[in-house]
Amino acid sequence: MSISVSGGAGGMGARLQDLRSEAGLLDAAGDDVRRWSGSVAAVAVHPDVTVATLLCPAEVAAVAGAVAAATIGANGLLFVSTRLEGTAVVLRASATTYELVDGTQQRVLEALQNAAGFALGAALPFLAAGGGLVLLVGAGTSPPAAWPALVVAVRSADPSALGGQAGAGLYDNPWLLESLTRMAPSLVQGTTWSLGTLLGGPAGGLALPFALSGGAWPTGTYEDAVGGLVNAGGLLGMFRDSGAVGVTRAADPAGDHSPRSVSDIFLEQSSIGQDPAKVQIVAVPQPDGTTSYIVQIPGTQEWGPERGTNPVDLTTNVRLMAGEPTLMQQQVAAAMRQAGIGPDDPVMLTGHSQGGITAAALACDPAFRQEFAVQSVVTGGSPIARFDIPDSVSVLSLEHDQDAVPMLEGRANPDRANWVTIGRDLGTVRGGALPDASVGAAHGTDLYAETGAIVDTSDDPSVRAWLAGQGRFLSGDGTVTRWDVSAR
Repeated sequence: MSISVSGGAGGMGARLQDLRSEAGLLDAAGDDVRRWSGSVAAVAVHPDVTVATLLCPAEVAAVAGAVAAATIGANGLLFVSTRLEGTAVVLRASATTYELVDGTQQRVLEALQNAAGFALGAALPFLAAGGGLVLLVGAGTSPPAAWPALVVAVRSADPSALGGQAGAGLYDNPWLLESLTRMAPSLVQGTTWSLGTLLGGPAGGLALPFALSGGAWPTGTYEDAVGGLVNAGGLLGMFRDSGAVGVTRAADPAGDHSPRSVSDIFLEQSSIGQDPAKVQIVAVPQPDGTTSYIVQIPGTQEWGPERGTNPVDLTTNVRLMAGEPTLMQQQVAAAMRQAGIGPDDPVMLTGHSQGGITAAALACDPAFRQEFAVQSVVTGGSPIARFDIPDSVSVLSLEHDQDAVPMLEGRANPDRANWVTIGRDLGTVRGGALPDASVGAAHGTDLYAETGAIVDTSDDPSVRAWLAGQGRFLSGDGTVTRWDVSAR
């Protein structure tokens, strides 16, 4: 299976950056040419030329004409400088216009997704109520011939078979899976509004979402939509990010666990994922005597809505997507301090699923970047498009087309010079990369390691440029430690 590549050194973002760089060069050249025109113009009023006017006026007149042509003539220096600076303005405007149009298209698309999700969510309670009545009426009786065929199909269908067919349909049509996933935040709001309307009329339709979300719903903002879900869960004792910060050194793994490739990174992510609440830190010595570090953060391990001792859980997921700081971020930072990582030591943060979200959130945190020199972030199956990772951090994101998790943020990763996104189509249920094809299997860490192996051998210029910049992290022969980040 092949991969698709967007962003990075060969992406549109890099080309727009090149346009702005060229504009800067042209601007500087225009300034230089304008200064030269002043120097040339000064020749006409030089004292020696003025004295020569008395002796050879014709020749001096010719000099004056040449100076005028060279400075203010049709092809003179002032004209050239103006053209250079005008071209610079056009280049900057072109880059800005493209970004404006692209951003506008994205906002319009998200607005349409929100509207569609809200409408679908609003209809669900009514559809469920109608379906319940049909089932009650038809229970234990033979359907009359006049009944719609749909009712007959509903009564006779095997629920597990229907579920399997639906899952296969979503797997074979990733665009549909992506559309449904992107509508999820507004769908929840629409369902809540509809339930409120059913229970309390129009006033209830407004009051219930507002009360459950702590005033955040209705909203078209992704972070507020998820934040409202956190608040609603908190009313029932869920999604509470509690626990004291403090990590302990765990038993180090046997064997060589120092990644030397993108594939190795995700094999290690799979390894730490099998050990509850562990963060792996790899210290890679450099020829110049310095040390680089790879910090590997696991994906979700606990799916219960209430916090236990393992912060690698659903609570951390929803709070990260709401843009809130989490205990897990604090625990990773504490492990890094205990591992001896200093403010000048280059750091690569890696993670699968939730681990990638945590890595992106840390890379966005100015206080964290002030304490640690984050240079690189590697994620697999992680929804991080909404994180404002600075240009100084190099990002590599792996995403499978059939994996719903990286779709959860509701938008595509930005096309920027510092951000390379790798997409991989896993094929169909019958003829794809997975013998047991499912949306859940598409999220597997080992499968992302396979995709990483394709990345390692890719000749795409964006990929090669990214790999060339990671030598200090992937040179191998590192010292590996693991840290227990359980909540205390």
